[in-house]
Amino acid sequence: MVWFYVAILAWSPFPLGGAISWGAGLQEILIALCWILWVSSNVGRIDAIWSNLRLVLVPLVLAVLVLAWACVQMLPIVPPDWAHPLWAMTSHIFGRQIPDVISINPWRTEAELLKLFSAVMACWLVFSMARHSETAAQLLKAVIVIGAAYALYGLVFGLVGMTQNDVFYAVPYHSGSVSSPFMNRNSFATYCGLATMAAITKLFALGNESIVPKRGPRQLALTIMQFTFGRGTPIVVATLLSLAGVVASASRAGFAATMSGIVALALTSLLVTRRGSTRLWTGAGALVAVLPLLFLVIFNGDSLGERLSQLVDAGTADNVRVALWAVTSRMIADAPWFGLGLGTFQDAYLLYATQVFPFVMDKAHCDYLEFAAGLGLPAAIAWWCAMAWLFVICIRGVRIRRRNRLYSLVAVGATVLVAVHSSVDFSLQMPAVALMYATLLGLGVAQAFPTHPSKDGAADWSGS
Repeated sequence: MVWFYVAILAWSPFPLGGAISWGAGLQEILIALCWILWVSSNVGRIDAIWSNLRLVLVPLVLAVLVLAWACVQMLPIVPPDWAHPLWAMTSHIFGRQIPDVISINPWRTEAELLKLFSAVMACWLVFSMARHSETAAQLLKAVIVIGAAYALYGLVFGLVGMTQNDVFYAVPYHSGSVSSPFMNRNSFATYCGLATMAAITKLFALGNESIVPKRGPRQLALTIMQFTFGRGTPIVVATLLSLAGVVASASRAGFAATMSGIVALALTSLLVTRRGSTRLWTGAGALVAVLPLLFLVIFNGDSLGERLSQLVDAGTADNVRVALWAVTSRMIADAPWFGLGLGTFQDAYLLYATQVFPFVMDKAHCDYLEFAAGLGLPAAIAWWCAMAWLFVICIRGVRIRRRNRLYSLVAVGATVLVAVHSSVDFSLQMPAVALMYATLLGLGVAQAFPTHPSKDGAADWSGS
């Protein structure tokens, strides 16, 4: 089952990150099949399942309530006052009663609900499997290898002047930047950024075991060389490839979000872990902060540098973002309690827009605003509270764990990365990115709790 999940993780970015509807649907089916296998293989372990469930009961209940509310939005079971006025107008036009629902497009709500539910299932699967430290190590290694492989894949496509859109579409779509296998370079940057979080954390965890910093500069330099060109070579290469993918994407938001995640890694390791356990982690933050600047010059630096300079003088894309945020704010103000339906931004935009742009407006370029407009503020806040609860669990895990704290640390960096990027983009709406983040979050939460003997004589799910 673990290797089946790894296969899903490896395949998910290939069909343009799930931007193609059949790619997202197939990913959901595969995760559901993996879930069925997990349930069938754990029928006799009810006590162990309940033991795991209690650890994350509050965020899980909040997430289930949000998913249930999305179901309510698309079903004709609500009072007429809750339904969107669009359906009353439609009934009047067609001269027959149309069922009253909250969502202005139940089909889109159903599609987005399945994506969200699939991500929750994936996170729970990883959480359950990664309670064993050996399985957690396998999954983290898989994330690092898969992320580096796709970064290299994208860089090769960039060098030959192609994108993976050429594989799927008769009319190629060229974004002008490295984005393969994703359609959007920002999504590619987020994906590579998440892989960077995993690779960097593993890099310094291994370095902490091999590098000797307290016996003078000469011994330090020698052990760094031995580690870099010996035991640490694979993880060094993986880290460099993942970072190169972020920079080569020329995504300003992706680069800034990745840097935010790296800073979160350094600050968390410095401020949260126990004294004496950060002898290498403390210096890691300063060293890692320099690496992206080197890549800024080496890999596609001119393109990213030009886009970073545009922060001073906002261009057309930035003006469109501001207009989209204003439209989404009007949506929230119009339906703050019940929302317009999860995933219905494209349909709602035509009802609330005051400006016309020559683009298909299917995303608000701010997941927070779009989520609140779709589900309503109460449900959106419940979801954010669930995520914050899991984030705090990971912070606590970094603080209390003596071993295997790197998994919780990766989850902290990944959460900061997606939190920053979601404020100006929609990468988490790409199924492949959501699956990668769900995997890292599940790993972090699973290994955030200290090990203890099983009280009921069942197998100890927490690992060593």
